[in-house]
Amino acid sequence: MYIPLLYDRLDPCNDHRDGSLRDGSLADRPRVGSSRRHYLPEFEWDEANEQKLLYSHDVTVREVEECFANPHTKKRDGDAMLMLGMTDDGRMLFLVYERKAGGVVRVYSARNQTGSERAAYRRRAR
Repeated sequence: MYIPLLYDRLDPCNDHRDGSLRDGSLADRPRVGSSRRHYLPEFEWDEANEQKLLYSHDVTVREVEECFANPHTKKRDGDAMLMLGMTDDGRMLFLVYERKAGGVVRVYSARNQTGSERAAYRRRAR
């Protein structure tokens, strides 16, 4: 049974016709309106992960995927990858993710960037 989430109100593209949270995902359609061509990886999402991002950090799946489509900076920390990215609306996010076999991305955490992270993003992301 599908229970409507706050996410429904935040993402008008997410109409849940099939009961999933994946309708309206950036990975489901080509990126338009940008002169840059960015590779958008396939994402692995599950409802528990999406709810954690939304309720703990007020970050939507769409915002996370936008960070991969826009200029960003990333580095490895053990098995995890860390990213400083920006959404289409200018929200600056810090992401922790893993790139699995076949290039599939699994995001574990996403939150607003701190002041020092924003400064680092502005210096490095092009």
